[in-house]
Amino acid sequence: MTSKCFPILVVVAACSPYDMQHGEFNAGPVDAANFPNPYKGTGGDTSVNGYRAGAGKFTEIPAFINGAAAGYYSFPFTTRQLAASDPLLVYPDRDPKTPVAYVFDPQPPSPFPSSQTCKAPPNYTYVKRSDDMPLDEQDNIFVQLPFATERPGLASTFEYIPVVAEVAVTAAGLACQSLKSEKTLKKTLSDPSPTDRFLVWAIIDPSSGVYRVGEESTLLLPDGSHNPNYSYGDTVQKWGWFGQYFLAYIDGGYVPVDFATVTYGVPPAPHRVPRMKTQRLYIPLRFTPEGVGCGPSTARTTCQPGEVCANNLCQSCNGNRPTPSDSCPAGQRCCPGLQTCINPGANGTCSDLGKVGQGYDVLQFKRSDSNYSPVCEVRLYTADTGTPPRPRRLTELFKSAGDVPQTPAPAIPTPESGIPRYLYCPQVD
Repeated sequence: MTSKCFPILVVVAACSPYDMQHGEFNAGPVDAANFPNPYKGTGGDTSVNGYRAGAGKFTEIPAFINGAAAGYYSFPFTTRQLAASDPLLVYPDRDPKTPVAYVFDPQPPSPFPSSQTCKAPPNYTYVKRSDDMPLDEQDNIFVQLPFATERPGLASTFEYIPVVAEVAVTAAGLACQSLKSEKTLKKTLSDPSPTDRFLVWAIIDPSSGVYRVGEESTLLLPDGSHNPNYSYGDTVQKWGWFGQYFLAYIDGGYVPVDFATVTYGVPPAPHRVPRMKTQRLYIPLRFTPEGVGCGPSTARTTCQPGEVCANNLCQSCNGNRPTPSDSCPAGQRCCPGLQTCINPGANGTCSDLGKVGQGYDVLQFKRSDSNYSPVCEVRLYTADTGTPPRPRRLTELFKSAGDVPQTPAPAIPTPESGIPRYLYCPQVD
């Protein structure tokens, strides 16, 4: 006899696609509709109802480390974190919360084993196009997703931080992917304890592509030819489980921590709380922007860096707007947008404010360095050059933290600048 679901006037028990499933089955991907926007990716669907999975993408930000090209992914601190007296404290039992993640056979400094210890099916080979998850590895298990809070008429808010407390477990002797939930894991492996190690594992929309520096999501170029930089966007992210649903995450590696004693709760009691260590991310306070286009269409040219185009001629700037929203005073040559004229007059050059994620960021440490942290503290450095002094051009900016001047001391961004003081900056292997 075949059991089927039929619509009736009084429903006692609703039918579910999982009603006929038993055991630790694969329930499919997690639903990212309620994820905070940063974890849906750039261009991701901001709606909840009718959510279009995979509309966003995550692109590595170009940067420099020790003079060499590098890259990192970026996720924000929450509003509550940034407003805290110490934004680097994270808690096991209140926001900003670090839930546990069950990590199979980690081998620090790598959170992943050099080889799998679980049992794969006989003669098994993973086929990416047809297999849902590889059955020759055991993926890690999460217990919390990055949900946002939606309130009618208000911007969405979220408390999710991409930090988890490691609980090391082993898959030795188990069938690969036989554990997909915390519930079954605890039945199988008792109740293991955290290791005092913490990881930046940013859970993202599992349908969104993740791209390295130089990779692109566009298959065809405007002329119809194949884009040599095209990527599927499916090799950077890792895969894991949440309550039998599979998810994707960007692995930033271990976060170095100290521990502090913090008193809270009812009644107040001392708690041992991890405090994340950071590495610095340097950007210039100001820089001289590239030259603008100038001249009639028949004789278009590019001005020198820092020059303005006035009367179809490349010239030095000689004044500033009273406020950025004002017009340039009559008879003056003002810089475009929010730029400022340095040394107004014959030697005047335009300067722009530095911003995070524009390609000239300088990080202190690579992931392979013992001092690496996937948590960054932003500092603004001043490095004028020339006579009279002017901000450096983009090609003159520093590419190594050791070259960044420490006099005057690089400044901490102010809240008014719109530049975050802290951010999660995972580098991937």
